[in-house]
Amino acid sequence: MENWEGKYPKEPVPGTGRILNRDLFLFLLDLEVKRSRRYQNFLCLMVLKIKKSSQEGDGEGLKACYQTLSDLLKEEIRETDIIGSIALDKLVVLLLYADLGVGARVKSRFEDALKYYDFKSKGLEIMIDQVCFPVNGTDTMDLIKKTLAQGPS
Repeated sequence: MENWEGKYPKEPVPGTGRILNRDLFLFLLDLEVKRSRRYQNFLCLMVLKIKKSSQEGDGEGLKACYQTLSDLLKEEIRETDIIGSIALDKLVVLLLYADLGVGARVKSRFEDALKYYDFKSKGLEIMIDQVCFPVNGTDTMDLIKKTLAQGPS
């Protein structure tokens, strides 16, 4: 596992109060997976991977992209959904009580909103994928592994 010390803020970036850090997000994910298993509910994780598509742009491009995605997520999703950052280049939204269909609609809506932002000029590309419980994994570790392994679709 990569050393996060000094590379990543322990607290969310100022102005992104709804973006949880990795540890808190994984803790809440574990609670929600247990709740979903007990009450036979669905949940879906929408994974946004920031991929460097070229060497163009500067180091500020990733930070600005992260901030833009954070702001856009806060506007586009429900107040009850949980946004977290699980890697330096990945934001994840925990969509509670969402099955594959609902996850696909949220993904589509977010992709439509992303069309108005020009990340390519900064040498960045946003890849969106989803992982659903219990379809893609039946416990927290399955979902985490699949989320971290998500690459370009």
